[in-house]
Parts: sequence; C-alpha cells; structure tokens
Amino acid sequence: MAAVVVVLAAGAAHALATPEPRARRVGCGETITADVRLAADMRCPGPSGLVVAADGVEVDLDGHEITGPGLVVGRSAAAHGISVEAHDVTVRGGRVAGWDVGVRVGWGRSPRSAALVGVRLESDGVGAVVADGSSLFITTSLLRGNNTGVTAQGQLAIHRSRVEENFTGVAVQSGEPGGPFTLRDSVVQRNNIGVMCHRPGFLVERSTFTFNDTALLASGCRPSVVRGSAFDRNGDHLWLDQPDDLVVVCTSFTLRGGPEEVPVRPCGARSGWSPGAGGAGEG
Repeated sequence: MAAVVVVLAAGAAHALATPEPRARRVGCGETITADVRLAADMRCPGPSGLVVAADGVEVDLDGHEITGPGLVVGRSAAAHGISVEAHDVTVRGGRVAGWDVGVRVGWGRSPRSAALVGVRLESDGVGAVVADGSSLFITTSLLRGNNTGVTAQGQLAIHRSRVEENFTGVAVQSGEPGGPFTLRDSVVQRNNIGVMCHRPGFLVERSTFTFNDTALLASGCRPSVVRGSAFDRNGDHLWLDQPDDLVVVCTSFTLRGGPEEVPVRPCGARSGWSPGAGGAGEG
C-alpha cells in the first residue's frame, strides 16, 4: 500500500492509543518530538516555525496559524513554517502563511512522510514541498494565493481539497520518477496554471478545473489519466506536449478553452492505467 496510506493508518492507530495533549504555547524554531497542540498563534520573524523530528508525531494547530516573515527576494535560506524530518507525521487544523516554504517534507535529508489534514497554506512562496523519495498526502485542505501551491519531486496525493488563486497550483517536477501523483475529489480554480506535470504518471479523478488560464499542462507524463472530471471556462483546458500520452475518460469540456486535444472515452470505459500498490494516495 502506498506510503501516504501508511501515514494515515499509523496516525489513526496513534490517535486511538494516545490521549489528546494539553494545549501549550510553542516557540518559533522549536523542535517537536512528541504530540503537540497549539494554544496560540505563532508569529515568527524567521527562518523557522517548527521542526518535527520524531516519527508518528501529530501537530494539532487547533485552529491557530503559524505566520512567517513574508516573502523576501534574495534571502539566502528559505524560511519554512513546518519542516518534517521524520515519518508518519500529521499536521492538522490551522493555517501556515507568509513563508518561503509553508511545509517541507524530506528537505535535503533521507525520505520522510507526512499528511496535512484541514490545513490552509496561503500566501507562501511554495505552500508545500515534498522531496524526492518522500511522500505527502493532503486532504480537506486549502492551497490559496501562493506562487506555487505544491511542488513535488516525491509522491504526492491531494484529495477533497481546493487549489485556487496560485500562480501554479501543483507542480510535479522533472527528475527521477517519485511515484504517481493523484488528485481526487478536488477543485482547481483561478490559477495561472492549475496542474503542471513534468514527470511520468498522474491520475485525476472526480475533480473540477475552472477559470484557470491553463488548467492542465503536461510534458513527459505518460502514463496519465483524467477520469470523471470537468473542465469549465478555462483559458486553455489542456496544454499537452504529446496528446497521446493522456487518456481521458468520462470527462466534460466546455466550449471555452478550446476543443479538447484528446478523444474522450465514454463513461464505463477502462482507462488502461491506474496507480498501483506503490502509488501515492491509493485508496
């Protein structure tokens, strides 16, 4: 089963076994090695909000926010809101804003894994970064007003979330294949580029792309599937280097955005590909 699913399973077992921690004030730059629940907002001058350095830790923002120094051109080291340097980390229920990188997973270190649940990543340079070999699962979250919502070199899955008003919503980077990218039950709207893929493998299911300048830009992403989705009132629905690399099933396109560049298979047709046991976000 995918690493991100393991993150969720481990997190559920952990929640059953461990009582909720008492809320406390957390200092900017603090290293977290046990479950923590914030008692107040954190307003940090930089370069770091929190560092999570132990496996299985849950960071409950409890509706609070971790606010950084804002974006500074030419800063030598990227200021980050939360740096995940462990496995099976869960961050939930709050806002991370005003950082060069809101949440980073596996930055320059061995593979790490994390889940973001009900988190708002807003007004960051990059809302979240997942490094090569690491995995990130995002659910019921909002990525809004960032230069880039998420940049992925490792495994990435986004479910039941909104990606809006970013320059680039999701950037799946070139380099070594990090496992399929999956987007499910989500809305991608009002971005300059909704999803940009330069690495093999993605699956989009039951998602809506609307009012983006370019909804989906793909190059070198074979095999890739869009299934059960809708493209509505985008400047360009699809911008494809190789149209044959994309399989589209049971998906609608409005007339605005140009004619679809690939044939649309009818509902009930097989796509011929879906993420396997090693893919991010399966299930």
